Order: sequence, then C-alpha cells, then structure tokens
Amino acid sequence: MKQSSVRARSPRRIAATALVGLTAVTLLAGCGFEARQQGAAVVNGQVIHEDEVEETAQQLRDAKFDFPENIVVTALVAAPLLEDAISESKSWEPDATYASAIAAMPGATETTKEFVSAVALIQSGLMTDQDVQRYRDNLAKADITINPRYGELLRSEQGPVFFTIGQKQPNWIVTPSE
Repeated sequence: MKQSSVRARSPRRIAATALVGLTAVTLLAGCGFEARQQGAAVVNGQVIHEDEVEETAQQLRDAKFDFPENIVVTALVAAPLLEDAISESKSWEPDATYASAIAAMPGATETTKEFVSAVALIQSGLMTDQDVQRYRDNLAKADITINPRYGELLRSEQGPVFFTIGQKQPNWIVTPSE
C-alpha cells in the first residue's frame, strides 16, 4: 500500500489559515476603500480628502470668495506640482494677495492655505517660462486620480493649469443613438 506524501490538514489549521487570509484581504481592501470613499483626488500617492475640500470651500465662502468644489479640487491637484515647479527659481513667494486672502480667513487650514497659494501664484503671472515647463513636465508625469463625484481630469493645452476637472460631456446633453 502506498503512503500519500500529502499530510492531512487539521480543520483547525485550515480555519486559522483561512482566517489569516480573510483578515489580510479585508485590511488591504479596507485601506483602498477608505481612500476611494474619502478621497476627492490622489496626486502621486497623496490623498486630498473630501472633507478637506468641503472645509476649504466653506472657509472660502465665509470669506466671500466663492469657488465651487471642483475648482478647489483643481487648485489642490495643481498646488504640489506648481510648488515643485517654482522651487528652483523661487520666482514667487507668498505675496500681498496671498496675505490678504489668508487674513480674511482666521483659522485657515493648511489645505485652504495651499489653495490660496496656488491661486495667488497662478494669478501673479510671475512664473518664468522654465517654471511653466517644469510644471507641465510634472503634470505629464503625475499619477492623478479624481473621484468621479468631481468628474475626470481633462488635459488641455490651455494654461494656466493645463487641465480641468469635470465631465467631457455634461450629463444633460444626450447624444442621438445611431
């Protein structure tokens, strides 16, 4: 009679293995689920949380700066890429426009400050041609994911941010079926 080279596994060992596997899958899936559920966007692995977008939009509204949330997301996506682009030239530092906007928002969060910084930089017109090229290179290489709630990232040749966030075709436009 031949002996089997496979040892019988005990039900206890099978249950423990299944539990460990299920726990690992749940934890890994949970991390991704949380980022997807709470993330307005992810830029090169950095999550821009929806509550940060909502809080920034509210702080801006309270200061009488009316920006819709998709514009807040747009500026927050561009902010780290812009900051990196000007880091070599130092062509722009927070200026009077930035200071005035922040002064209108006592208790501005870091996310709100990032938004104001990005908008003030863009509006300043002080980026050099090299800064703009570095920014466009950063944008081309960036791994950007947008929460479908805000639409999708639509690349553009139009500055100053060279992309928009929204729908390619508004949902109220119906194309005729062929």
